[in-house]
Amino acid sequence: MATRGWIVAAALAAVLGACGKSPERAAEKAIESAMSKDGAKAKVDLSNNSLSITTTDASGATQKMEIASAAVSAEDLGVPFYPGARAGEGQATKVVGPGASSYAIVLHSPDPVDKIASFYREQLKSASAGKQMMDMAANDSITLMLLDDKAKSTIQIIVSKGEKGSEVMITSNRATPK
Repeated sequence: MATRGWIVAAALAAVLGACGKSPERAAEKAIESAMSKDGAKAKVDLSNNSLSITTTDASGATQKMEIASAAVSAEDLGVPFYPGARAGEGQATKVVGPGASSYAIVLHSPDPVDKIASFYREQLKSASAGKQMMDMAANDSITLMLLDDKAKSTIQIIVSKGEKGSEVMITSNRATPK
């Protein structure tokens, strides 16, 4: 599906989604209608303070996007959750399509940035054979990245100082095996 359709859907959801059941249903229909202009068939669900869109293009390829309350696992991400960290409410996203998958989650921990970054640094180092690993620090955050050109996958972990401890944002993108 065209990126423009996702942008239209997200914008409409943000504007109309939190207004109650009747406006919620109207927003779902408006998003579905806007997306059909790109030739896709869409099913939109704005319930539970989240956005879920399933599309099917003219060739029959299906893509599913969940924003806010997506269920994202350590297996989806390719790295474990930091011990004792908790997922932020409404801070997980999942997009699964015929060619690629993308996952993101924000975790919260009372532990300091350096301790969490050390944990993830070791996780990525143990999986880095034949891959590119990056380790960057700036201000109160540390960014770790593992790139696998052969598998067309990327894992990025940003650990930053939060209000009460640290926040860990993990994103994972990979091509879907054929």
